[in-house]
Amino acid sequence: MSATLGVLIQMALRNLVVHRVKTGVVGLIMFFGTFLVVSGTAMLDSIRGSMEKSITSSLSGDIQVYSSEAEDALALFGSMGMSTPDIGEIDEFKPLRETLLEVEGVKAVVPMGIAMATVFGGTEIDRVLSDLRVATRDADAEGTAMRVEQLVQIAERMRKDVAMAAKASSEPEKTQDQLASLDRVLAPGFGADLAADPSGTLDWLDNKVAPIAADGRMLYLRNIGTNLDTFPQTFDRFRLVDGELVPPGQRGILLSKAFYEKQAKNFVARELDKIKKSLDQGKTIAEDAVVSELVARTATQYQRIQFQLSPKDAVIVTERLRTKLGRTDGDLAALLQEFLKMDDANFADRYAWFYQEIAPRVRLYEIPVGEEVTLRSFTKSGYIRAVNVKVYGTFEFSGLETSDLAGANNLVDMMTFRSLYGKMTDDQLDELADIKASSGVKQVSRDNAEDALFGGGGSLEAETTTAGAGFDEFAGLTLGAAATAGALDTTQYTTAQMEDGLALTAAVVLDEGGDVPAAIERIEAAAKAKGLAVQAVGWETASGIVGQIVMVLQVVLYTAIFIIFLVALVIINNTMVMATMERTTEIGTMRAIGAQRPFVIVLFLVETMVLGAIAGGLGAGAGALFITWLNHVGVPAVADALVLLFAGPRLYPVFTSGNLAFGMGSILAISALSTLYPSVLAARVLPVVAMQAKE
Repeated sequence: MSATLGVLIQMALRNLVVHRVKTGVVGLIMFFGTFLVVSGTAMLDSIRGSMEKSITSSLSGDIQVYSSEAEDALALFGSMGMSTPDIGEIDEFKPLRETLLEVEGVKAVVPMGIAMATVFGGTEIDRVLSDLRVATRDADAEGTAMRVEQLVQIAERMRKDVAMAAKASSEPEKTQDQLASLDRVLAPGFGADLAADPSGTLDWLDNKVAPIAADGRMLYLRNIGTNLDTFPQTFDRFRLVDGELVPPGQRGILLSKAFYEKQAKNFVARELDKIKKSLDQGKTIAEDAVVSELVARTATQYQRIQFQLSPKDAVIVTERLRTKLGRTDGDLAALLQEFLKMDDANFADRYAWFYQEIAPRVRLYEIPVGEEVTLRSFTKSGYIRAVNVKVYGTFEFSGLETSDLAGANNLVDMMTFRSLYGKMTDDQLDELADIKASSGVKQVSRDNAEDALFGGGGSLEAETTTAGAGFDEFAGLTLGAAATAGALDTTQYTTAQMEDGLALTAAVVLDEGGDVPAAIERIEAAAKAKGLAVQAVGWETASGIVGQIVMVLQVVLYTAIFIIFLVALVIINNTMVMATMERTTEIGTMRAIGAQRPFVIVLFLVETMVLGAIAGGLGAGAGALFITWLNHVGVPAVADALVLLFAGPRLYPVFTSGNLAFGMGSILAISALSTLYPSVLAARVLPVVAMQAKE
């Protein structure tokens, strides 16, 4: 048999050389197909591995555990739906944590919950009035004059807005009162009024003028409630950037550095950062309309800098701007406008100068690290809950600094999360019971509620409902008295209080090299044995739409491979059929000298398989070299979303023996399949055909 196989291989090689045109066409198709399979699967495996690394080491852990009674699937990074998914609740985290830690292979368990909140930044008039109060208190004549001038400029803008709104206002008396207040500020004698009665005038400004301005810019925060003591140690990509970690047992929030830079930063500084990013990407101010418009818009916002400078800093910046711009005169407003009108030639220099000379003298961030902010959120029951927390610092995930997806979440302690989520503590429930008892609240039936509220007989006042048939206006209420009166005070808590309460999910981190599917089975079995109504999913499922990106890429890749191989199958088949027709005499001669049909079939198959091995081997080698080159130079993440997929600004793909084997196996299988019909056709050639051809 080995001798026969040797003869077949020699004949196959001879035929490939003789029929070089056919060999070249088929070989090129095989080469390209194998190259695509090897390089494509290697890229896909590398993306999946990088994405797994970035997600599991920054937020999800290897496994997410949540309620088995959830109405919707867990999606840590959001889903396709517009509403907030209902993933149920884990009423008591401690029993779950203890159960999971007993499971083989589980390294750590971290509680988590997702809550949306808002925070308002201050307005320009609030800041000016605050500085004006300080200046008058310190008898700073220069500072007072400067803030009064700024107040007048703001009042002029506000009056235009109010006058325009008055045309469509349904409250003409209110708008006329607002206009009268603003006219007083704009009157020539306002400075004298302030000097004569500083305290009374400032109080009047706070009560009558400041409320006319719209609320400060509202910032939306997506907060992940977690154990801030263990989170930094559990997720190794976590890195503190500014400030400090939240002290153990203290309410607090850590802001994502990406959110901090792109949302909470001074408007002018934020816009300059956008311009710089565009220029770094190769765009120009002169040729790109979007960048040009961005520069023009930024120049009109000079007052966002002017109003934040103290009198001393205003003098310094004015003098330095004159030197920078080569001017000998000009006030601060005019100089700032000229400075911000940048072009491609001076942008880099002025950008650096801004951060060197101006940024240190203004409030660069609306939520400074170290200050306390009020987070407001709609609870699950639809009420507004407010919580005061201190901003302790900012953080980022190493390698994912520029990813908007990785930087979309801020971190708060679990106690703050529960307050924002609306889960009442035992103390709040007791407080609510006391309020109901002291206020004389009574339950009435649904049918008699109208009579009880508006009159209809004294007997109903003492009537209570049967279980499940009545209505309680406090049912489902999640606001305590403190929340209705204002923001909850920041208080300390114990580890036991944090672990004993509510969580929405639990992030499970496995030992190095842990088998996720096997661990999920063990976790669900252990939870079922303890009577815990939870389910476990892997990181890919838990990450929602982000995790589906790999699946989409996989579908696209394999669809492309299928189409290419389908085309290859048809072309190789047609080529081999034509080759068979051209070799009729040769085949008939072989049959005439004793070659059986199986021998002819095997000969054609061996020819194709040898060609497939040669062309496929070259294609696999080219694919491996291509991936090696990409590993050396890296594939840049041209969009922020790709940073999360690549686990950094560049992807460094690698190939494995599995990629090579899959590529070679695929092309050999396609080669054999495409040759079956031509080989059977060749085997049907009769010996007499060769003799007829010779005659």
